[in-house]
Amino acid sequence: MVKNSAQDPQDNSLQMKIRQYLVSGRRLPSKDDPNPKVISMRIFARNTVAAKSRFWWNLRRLNKLRPSHGQILAVQELFERRDTNVKTYGIVLKYQSRTTIHNMYKEFRDTTLNGAVSQLYQEMAGNHRAQPQTIHILRTSVLTKSADIKRGKTNQYRGDSIKFPIVKTVPRASHKKFRTVFKAKRPNLYRS
Repeated sequence: MVKNSAQDPQDNSLQMKIRQYLVSGRRLPSKDDPNPKVISMRIFARNTVAAKSRFWWNLRRLNKLRPSHGQILAVQELFERRDTNVKTYGIVLKYQSRTTIHNMYKEFRDTTLNGAVSQLYQEMAGNHRAQPQTIHILRTSVLTKSADIKRGKTNQYRGDSIKFPIVKTVPRASHKKFRTVFKAKRPNLYRS
């Protein structure tokens, strides 16, 4: 059973629980190469088992290395340092549709990279019918300058003077003794 992480989404219905892992592995030592080169990859997966499987999938294609001829040295979960600030993330990916492989760049606003990647998986499933196993994240970056942001959808929330109106006001009792379950009249929730 996987423990809940502090950076998992609070509402389970909104996002997938994607975590970021740093998986390190190498070829098995032999007489020809007693000290093989260590290969590390950042993998986005739901748990460590899926991260190891994804690591071997990538190594088989990139380095022609299979699990029977290699070993995993370490699997570490990576966490965000500041997960209270909203940031804009740029994600370069490729995914396989029914006909061909497509390259794509997307931007998301979230407090963590894990949240942005889970938004990516949800959007790719909804808009492009892409399965999570066909999506390969090539590169991620935090976009700090407004010149780096390419999509208008994410740029509209970047101003310092941005304000959100209060559309719904819930009247609250001024003191605990005035709280009741039932009221005599319906409250007015909208400002006119």
